[in-house]
Amino acid sequence: MDEIVSNSVHTDDPDEEMARKVKCESCGSSVEGFFCVDCHTILPFSKETDYFTMMQVEKRPCIDLNKLKENYLKISEVIHPDKYYNASADVKELALACSSLLNKAYSTLRDPKERIKYLISIETDKEAPVSNRASAGTMEFFIEASDVCNEADTFIKKGGSGEDKKRELRNRLKEYKKESQGKWNNVLKDIDKIDNEWVAVLSKEKKPLLRRLLVLSHELSYLTKLQSMLDEMMIALS
Repeated sequence: MDEIVSNSVHTDDPDEEMARKVKCESCGSSVEGFFCVDCHTILPFSKETDYFTMMQVEKRPCIDLNKLKENYLKISEVIHPDKYYNASADVKELALACSSLLNKAYSTLRDPKERIKYLISIETDKEAPVSNRASAGTMEFFIEASDVCNEADTFIKKGGSGEDKKRELRNRLKEYKKESQGKWNNVLKDIDKIDNEWVAVLSKEKKPLLRRLLVLSHELSYLTKLQSMLDEMMIALS
């Protein structure tokens, strides 16, 4: 198993995490977030600001996706580059950079697989390792489903003639897709269990939880790849 060492120094108080203030360089006001309401100046996101803090959601394995989207839209409205078309070149560049970073943060946090990988990276001060290992059950399922995908691909390359064979392959692919989605949902349930434990422990006690999350991130990676393969073959056979 890949080693996980927690080097995080952030506070365990989510309200304190999301309420950090910065000084507006334009007017000197103490500001929370990305926009100074006193002088209407857009502020750069701090390099120390993680995606969770940026999006104003709690730093944990499971988050409120409705709140994430709501905050994303709210922040986007303020920093969207179109609002600064009459501004200086520096301000336009800042708006573009902030908007790009915001989009990256949103896309990362709304995807369970990417969110878990990112959480591991900020809790350990290093990127979550890429592993070719998943559970034996997932690997066996992945190989079985991949064999059917390869069979479908060979059938298509040979002309794809024969409606009975095409129908059989489509049905088998659909069954694997259904089972794959079930496995995905089970992994999300496991992540939810870890999330319940996450909020009950201090930062220094999260090392075992991070190890478990790492294993689950590998499961999601394999299932994501498999679902993409299955979708591609089902479309090709349609």
